[in-house]
Amino acid sequence: MARQEQCITLDEVWGNLLNGIEQLFQFQTIRYSKWMLLYTYIFDYCTKNSDVNAADLYEKLRDYLRNYLENLCQSNTTLPDQEILEFYTHQWKKYCISCKILHGICSYIHRHYIKRAINAGNTNIRETYPMAMEMWQQVVFRLFYTKIINFSLDLIKAERNQEKIDAETIRNIIQTYITSPINQHGSGSDTRSQILNVYQEYFEDQFLQDTQEFYRQKATIYLQRNSVMDYLSMIHQYFDEEVHRAVEYLHPSSVQNLTRKLEEVLIIEQLQSINAEAKILDLKIYIESIYNLHQKYLTFIQKAFDNHHEFIDIFDRTCRKFINDNLFIQTIGNVISMVKYLAHYCDKLLRKEKEEADIETIFHQIKILLYYMHEKDVFVNVYSKLLAKRLINKINISNDHEQLMISTIETTCGFGCAYKMKQMCQDIETSKTILVQYNQYCEHQQIDHKINFSVMILSSNTWLFSTPSNIILPNKLETVLNNFNMFYKNLHNGRKLTWFHQCSKGELQTFFTQKVHKLRVSTYQMIILLLFNDSLELTVEKIHDQTQIKIDLLISILNALVQSKILTCTQFLHPTNFDMNCKVKLSNDFKSDKYRINLNTEIQSTEEKDMENFQTKIDQDRIMIIRATIVRIVKFHKTMLQNLLIQTVIEQLSSHFNPDISTIKGCINSLIMKEYLEINSHNKDLLSYIA
Repeated sequence: MARQEQCITLDEVWGNLLNGIEQLFQFQTIRYSKWMLLYTYIFDYCTKNSDVNAADLYEKLRDYLRNYLENLCQSNTTLPDQEILEFYTHQWKKYCISCKILHGICSYIHRHYIKRAINAGNTNIRETYPMAMEMWQQVVFRLFYTKIINFSLDLIKAERNQEKIDAETIRNIIQTYITSPINQHGSGSDTRSQILNVYQEYFEDQFLQDTQEFYRQKATIYLQRNSVMDYLSMIHQYFDEEVHRAVEYLHPSSVQNLTRKLEEVLIIEQLQSINAEAKILDLKIYIESIYNLHQKYLTFIQKAFDNHHEFIDIFDRTCRKFINDNLFIQTIGNVISMVKYLAHYCDKLLRKEKEEADIETIFHQIKILLYYMHEKDVFVNVYSKLLAKRLINKINISNDHEQLMISTIETTCGFGCAYKMKQMCQDIETSKTILVQYNQYCEHQQIDHKINFSVMILSSNTWLFSTPSNIILPNKLETVLNNFNMFYKNLHNGRKLTWFHQCSKGELQTFFTQKVHKLRVSTYQMIILLLFNDSLELTVEKIHDQTQIKIDLLISILNALVQSKILTCTQFLHPTNFDMNCKVKLSNDFKSDKYRINLNTEIQSTEEKDMENFQTKIDQDRIMIIRATIVRIVKFHKTMLQNLLIQTVIEQLSSHFNPDISTIKGCINSLIMKEYLEINSHNKDLLSYIA
């Protein structure tokens, strides 16, 4: 090839280069002869006056790349959100190819001018390709990175939810983070450190945070529906999936950080649930062991001592002492912890999740253990709460099994403890009858709600719910409730119905999504979502005004709906610091592979503090029982010495719980002040019943 005439001025050489560079960034093919011609222009110009000319030409290249990228962004800023990701990755790949070719054309500048500049201490100068990558980060990446990160994380979440995605897209995006903008003549360790800083700041930190949130929610839901043993087997699968994903398209440095975060959220944060399940598994073995031990020695006493009542009494006292103070009890904590675990174990047996093969045998074993246990009132209190949840949510395996367990409680704890539980089951059966009558009433009155409606009528003195707050129901729901109120008033004149919306739930069908879904929601979630039939965008203040749900509960529900992607919000609603004018929108691009989606996950409500005041309630109940026992004993004997009374109260209540002597004395003083008892004027230790 004939040598071209040397270019004298910067404008001349740039004029000759510009056509080739524009052709390059229009992604047209450049033949080798053209590539060599462009290289020669630079070589001739720089050898004439290397440092000055090279510096000027280098700045021209920088300015061109900056202008090119700014124009590229300006012409595509109005793209719809879903097209930005495609634009970004497509332009990135073409830009990289063009910059690599340009890097070769400028290789003479790298070998001489840039090398001397770096040796002279200029740390801000880069070779062409790293400089072009830095320019991309400064112009394109900084403009689009928020949307790009969100799209990337959404794609990863979609893959975690078993949706097919284009992994190459994410891989290309990751490359925009980790492609080195640092000079290749710099220290290798410094270069790697700076690359990782960019990658970690703009992607990995948010990726790890999203990963933790995803698996925290997944672990919580999985443990609610499955056993811990099943969960432990799933942990291995979760780890394999995430490590494979990291190796597939993330930077290798992410694997260690990802593993550590998964350990935190899947294992460390769930230790309490894992330990509780382990104790329940151990509890099953413990119950069987206690039962077998009891039967062994009871059979021995019955045969060897002809079932003599004195030996039986000694045997019972020994069993009671051992069962309430042994190594297993000490491992769990104390007898109160033990009876709580026993109540939860019974709850697990009676749920639909997994039916035991011989549940009647297990109940018989539990009856023996419960007969000798102290703190029976704690067991009854916890068990009755769990029974209420099973009955309301219709998750018990059968009413026959419920009645069998209640009979066990009646035998071991007394009729009074089982009475309310029997009444609970009776209410459920009565409700079924009333619902049939209501449906017949609707047919007779030609009432068509166009809503599938069911109701439970529960006795207020049996079911203990927190006082419901007043909320505004949608007109359709309000009409249904008014019709039922009228029906029930005619059926039982004088009775008043109080609706407990915090315990209610329902099902909604979507019409705004491409695929129809059934949403299982609480009543609170339902009335919020139904507001979006009239408006696709509402402020938090407007939602509060139209529902009257307590604001702290409303924020919890909105955050849960936003997290499920059915709603979107302009900002995170912090429980204590949020903007009432924050806008909440219905998510038009909501997608899910499931037809039925359960959004009704438990939300910590200020209205329901299940176990917060548990011990206080137990203490109050015990005081009432002690007072009633004292009055009954003194009334029977007419007069009684105080010490003998205390001893008698302890003997009568010890099978139920261990009353504290100071508490008994306090109850005696209270009854004296209320004039149920009086102190004998001649003997201060003698108490008399006042008729």
